[in-house]
Parts: sequence; C-alpha cells; structure tokens
Amino acid sequence: MNRIIKHIAVVCCAAALSVYSTSCNHMLDVKPTDQVDGEDIFKSLSTVNRAVLGVYAGWEPEHTLRIGSVMADECRIGLKNAGVNGSAQNLFRWAFSGGDAEISIPWTNAYQVINRANRILEGIDRVPVNNATEEQQKQQLRGELLAIRAFEHFELYRNYSYAGVYQPDAPAVPYVTSADINNKPTRPAAADFFRQLQSDLEAALIISGDRISDDVTRMHTQAIYALQARVALYTGNWTAAAENATRAIGKLTLASREEFPAIWTDKSNTEVIFKLKRTNLSTLRPGDIWKNPSIGIVYFAPSQKLLKAYDKDNDIRYSSYFDQDPALAADGQLADVVRKYAGEEGAENRNDVKVFRVSEMYLIRAEANMHLGKLPEAAADLNSIGHARIQGYEAPVLNNAQQLLKAILLERFRELPFEGHRYYDLKRLGLPVQRDEADLQQGDTQTDLLPSALYYYLPIPQSEILSNPNIKPNNKGW
Repeated sequence: MNRIIKHIAVVCCAAALSVYSTSCNHMLDVKPTDQVDGEDIFKSLSTVNRAVLGVYAGWEPEHTLRIGSVMADECRIGLKNAGVNGSAQNLFRWAFSGGDAEISIPWTNAYQVINRANRILEGIDRVPVNNATEEQQKQQLRGELLAIRAFEHFELYRNYSYAGVYQPDAPAVPYVTSADINNKPTRPAAADFFRQLQSDLEAALIISGDRISDDVTRMHTQAIYALQARVALYTGNWTAAAENATRAIGKLTLASREEFPAIWTDKSNTEVIFKLKRTNLSTLRPGDIWKNPSIGIVYFAPSQKLLKAYDKDNDIRYSSYFDQDPALAADGQLADVVRKYAGEEGAENRNDVKVFRVSEMYLIRAEANMHLGKLPEAAADLNSIGHARIQGYEAPVLNNAQQLLKAILLERFRELPFEGHRYYDLKRLGLPVQRDEADLQQGDTQTDLLPSALYYYLPIPQSEILSNPNIKPNNKGW
C-alpha cells in the first residue's frame, strides 16, 4: 500500500472551496483552486476546513459506479468501444486482470482518500480554537473525516472482499487508521474489519449528534445513518438495517413524479441525503463512464434487459434515466443512451454524484423487514416507491417472502441503475449475473456469470500484491 500512497506529500494540494459552492450559471462556475500547504493545514480552523474539502474533492465513487453497472446486466457495450479509444472493455467481457486500470484505480483512489483523512485526523487536535463554537466546528470536521474513512473502506470491501455473501471469517481488506505510508497491512477477517468500521461510524455519530444539516454535500448525521443502513444490509444485520434506514429518512420524503427529473439535472435535492459535487474543475465526471463527447463515442448504453423492466409510458424514471439519439444510430452506434448523468451544453457528463437517496433507504428497510418477517411493512415501502414513480401504479400481489424479495430486487434494478449497486447486490446475495442475449457483444455467447466463476470476483490489484507481501491471500482463483 505504501507504493500507492507514497506520492501523497501533503494532505491535499487542491482543496477547492469553489468545488462545493453552487452557481446559477454552470459555465461561469470557475474559480481559482485553493492550495493548502502541508505545514499550514493545522494553523487555523479555516485551513483545516479547506483541507477537509480537499478530501471530498479527491473522492471518486465514479469508479464503483462503473464496476457496479458494467460488471452486471445494466448496460451493453457500445459498438465503437474498442481499441485505444475504448473504456472498461475487459470488465464488460469478464476478461480482466489484476493489472487493469479499472481494477487498480478504485483501490488507489480509495486508499488515497483514506490517507488524506488520516493525516488530518492525526493533526486536528493541534488546530487552535477561540471559543466553544469553534471547538464544535473542529469536532464536526473530525466526525466527517471518520465517516469518509468508513465509507471508503466499505467501498473497498464491496469491490475486493474475498467472499460475496458476508462471511465473518473471510478476508476483507486492510482497515487503515494510520497515515504511515510504510505500513504493509494484512487482510483482517470480515468481522474484525466491520468492528473497526462501526467504531468509526459510532464515533462520528457521537460528534454529529442530532444535528440535521441542509448541506447535502457534507457527511452529516443522516448520511452516517444511511451508511450504517447500507453496511447492515450487506452484513445481514436486519434490525440495524431497518432502524438506521428509518433514521436516515428522518423527515425527508420521496420525490414526486413532478420533482423527480430535477434531481438528475441538479436543480433539486429532493430526497438526496448526500451527494458529491461536480463542477467544471472536476477531473472525473459520472457521465464519463458512459460516453466520450469529445470523440463522439458511446462506451456503454443501457441494456435491453433494463429498458424492458419499465413501463416507459407511465414510469417517470424511464425519461429521467434514458434517452435516444438518432444521430448515434446514423453514425453506426447504439441509439439508446444513459441520460442520468448527461450534464448540459458546455458541461457534458457533469452531474453531482448522488451517493445516498431516500429511495435506497426505503428499499433497504423493505428488504430488512422482509427478513424480519414483517411482510406488510416491507410491501408498504416497496409500494411507496411505485406510487411515487409510476402513474396509475397498482400494487402487485405478493403472497410470501420469496415473492417479496424478488420484487424488491427488481425495484432496486429499476430505481438505482448506474448508481453503483447492481453487481454488488447480486454479489452480496450470491446470485449470478444474467444478461439477455440482446445485450451481448457480437460474437459473444456467455450470458451468465456464476458465483463459482473466476471473474465473479475482482482480484486485489497486482501492484499491491507485488509491493505488499502481507496482503495475501488474493481472492478466489487469483
């Protein structure tokens, strides 16, 4: 791991306050990048806040969004996604290796963010304050960093854990709480990993308290509850999943059909619990996963399987998530496009990354209540989403837990595509990836990826294996 983070000489060299500001005119949203020198970070509350903003700025969940979709059945590969102009081709084909950038970059970025958070945490006690209000603000920054550290470790677990379905004794990933770049950590058992993660989240909640913030770009109390709910879903702690999902929802509501499209143009934060701001200073934008407008190539289009899952005439998600471009068809490409992160003229592919939404919490609570035997409560949450999204929605008849779970997974498929969930949902449940034949690349015949297959699991990046002898074992078959 020291190979990955050794080049981080200071906590953050590009902490842009403007990255987390808003502007009515995106084209004018360009401001100088604030620099925080490593020696000056702890001189004042203002400089340490800028450093924390730098941690947010370097946080790139887009890598997980790509894996979550491209590895699964949410998309099909673009007809011109090939050769040197291609992107994530091996992920889609289930033919990757530990040396591929799509495998190594998520690992590198997550541990970079963790290292930056750790560096600030190790020095934050030195920051002078003048009164109780400033002390509270300093502690709030500490809480945000602990929550970010927990989130990034959980993303690493989702990508690189040894087991898909939670197994307490299976190797997880190193949980790093020190900024020492010479550490060569081992892989703890999953149970030990999650004890450390929960310790960070509990400490963050103690600091955050009952404070409810309108700033959805910071890891506040409800965002921490949302992360706890997601973690509990993956570890099968159904009571904690339901309770924390309820806390994360709080007084927030699902967006109406009229409000919903504005979430995806960043004109509304309705039902958004936490998001990462993207501006024209951002080096990575979520829409970059799906297309490259500068060279006119669609990397990935929505799958036919996904498109067919909607009532396209009555479900507001269809027009919010997808579009058709006849010009692409004329150019010999797939006409269906992902609209969710389309951006706007002059700022293509640029939209904020919605990390936690109220609808996900409804679905987590529904799944948890199903496992707890509370089938009416689970069905009620499921139907709440249906009524909010589909005109003339009629609740399905669900006679048992098995039918309810199937309906919940279908609703997650429809509600959360391209948000970094599908592959991980299948993996945590030990289910195969099953693509429709219409979504295969020409000449390919493999529709299913079974949990017993080598490529069902991502390997630990080869660079880490070579530089850290303690990281072994690698994942199954690797």
